[in-house]
Amino acid sequence: EIDMESKGSSRAAGHIADLPEQIWWAILERLPPKSVLRFRAVCKSWLNCISNNNFLEEYHGRQKPQHLIVPVDPDNTKHKRSHRVDAVDFEHPEDGVRSIICFTSFGLFEGFDPDEEAAEYLMSAVQGSIGGLLLVSFEHRSYICNPGTKESRRLPQLDDHEVLGLYMLGDEFRVLYLKEDEEGDDEFFVLSVHQFLSNKSIGYCPVSPAANQRENGHKKLRFSLQSSAIEPPAMVGANLYWAPTELWPDITVFDCQSELFHWMKLPKTKELIKSNDSKTMKVLELDGELGLSLHRRGESSVELWVLDSLKMWELKHSIQLPVADITGFGAHTWDPFLMSMDGGVIVRCVSQGQGQGQGGDGQQGTQALLYCNRDGELAPGPLFVGDLAAPAIHLFKQSIRRYALFQGHQQDATSPLSLFRDL
Repeated sequence: EIDMESKGSSRAAGHIADLPEQIWWAILERLPPKSVLRFRAVCKSWLNCISNNNFLEEYHGRQKPQHLIVPVDPDNTKHKRSHRVDAVDFEHPEDGVRSIICFTSFGLFEGFDPDEEAAEYLMSAVQGSIGGLLLVSFEHRSYICNPGTKESRRLPQLDDHEVLGLYMLGDEFRVLYLKEDEEGDDEFFVLSVHQFLSNKSIGYCPVSPAANQRENGHKKLRFSLQSSAIEPPAMVGANLYWAPTELWPDITVFDCQSELFHWMKLPKTKELIKSNDSKTMKVLELDGELGLSLHRRGESSVELWVLDSLKMWELKHSIQLPVADITGFGAHTWDPFLMSMDGGVIVRCVSQGQGQGQGGDGQQGTQALLYCNRDGELAPGPLFVGDLAAPAIHLFKQSIRRYALFQGHQQDATSPLSLFRDL
């Protein structure tokens, strides 16, 4: 460890700068963003190294994916509301929970109904996560932000509209969302986020002609899509994927280049077409591959399927969950809703008759999140207990890259509306 405040810090900095570049980078890549950003002020060579795009990409690639939760402060009132987004590595709970967004609003939206449970009216929600940036909404206001550099930017074009997904096309961030017209019909839009915001309609029924679903295509899209605050899509390659729903049996795909939808059939294996239709499926991005988790209600197993390079579905894991241990936490209802490539499962439990849950599923009760490994063993104790403002859990990898989209638009960290003011 080097004390940068000591009298010998300049000599120490010189010695480190003389190390081979690979070792120098390997040291920096293991440090938290706050430390790395501070080290830019040590000397010019450190500044040049930390500002190097190759280093920034490698730094981002080395970060452990963390899960984001949006807890509800039980002390919130109509005139004062605390908003938080917390990052936690459920596979390594000993690392603890870390707030990456935290601020308080005072009576800014007094007319807002805190009991409204529709997805588009969630008080606090993460709408997307990619490239180290988050798309978030708080009290009708939408933002894109980088928690690593504490930069944020308002996106008023998204206010009051249903966001379907955040994605990248090349180096550009884009948002797919729905906007209701004067007749009450939903129109699809794409917002391109760079130094200047550009917004365009892609139509009411942007379905690929090859999908053979043009007839009633708009209705089928509404059946198969949900707000990203409720059911986030997975981005794999240049496509966004949504899991099958109770109203639509296929995986929905959005081609980010052609800006058209199509559908992908599930594999006709006996495991996936069992007579029991009461099943929950989630799509996941797993190390660049498309994953599908499957849980049949009333059964204790959860499966992870992965789409391989030959476009064939392969059963990767079948985990037997310890139901007795899960219900031992006082769970009235429970469901496994997130898996990792190594077979780890996050189980959401809801107790009966407690709390004021604000999830889009309308469930009332205090929620607890448990972690179960692929051997069916629960981590000791719940990883979270309380109310969540939104049921979705997004994956997040930190980045300290300075994106041009924030230049001239970011909010001061001390302003009353800064997302990072209370950190």
